[in-house]
Amino acid sequence: MKRKEIMNETSLFTSAGKLKRIKRSGWMKKVGITKDCESVADHSFRMAILGIYFGLEMGLDSSKLVRMCLIHDLAESEIGDKMPEEKVSEIDHRNREDHVVGQILDNLPERSRKILQSDWKELLEAKSDEANLVWQLDKLEMFLQSVDYEKMGYEKIELKQFRNIEFREMLLSTAARLYPLTI
Repeated sequence: MKRKEIMNETSLFTSAGKLKRIKRSGWMKKVGITKDCESVADHSFRMAILGIYFGLEMGLDSSKLVRMCLIHDLAESEIGDKMPEEKVSEIDHRNREDHVVGQILDNLPERSRKILQSDWKELLEAKSDEANLVWQLDKLEMFLQSVDYEKMGYEKIELKQFRNIEFREMLLSTAARLYPLTI
């Protein structure tokens, strides 16, 4: 598909709309959730809410966090939601995402384009506290969604794979930073 065929001045809005219809593939393929499967937009929305909260609590730029949360999976509007094992490589996947997001943002008015392109680059390079937090929130949201599915009656054993030890340790360290114990 040629760039001019898929991108126009409303491509950001169109792409965001597509994310409402793209289901998160891990839940479908690994757990078998189809009827209640969250969309990529659902995932990004809760991440944005988490970004507001943690940004305010940690004294970070909440506006930037929300923007980053909302655009972090924007490329999936064109390339789909890929599980890690479906990617050729992480580098190849990030390059494809970077290309697609670049196309989506290219036709925005200059001010919006510059801010969102800067946020996107910062996010990919993980070169700020906000960018690093977004990637943690991505995992936190997945963890919370697994809890939601368990409450809905889905098998705990199938959901366990979405609750890894590495994430639990990150969550505990974030909580310790936010709410230090006073003795």
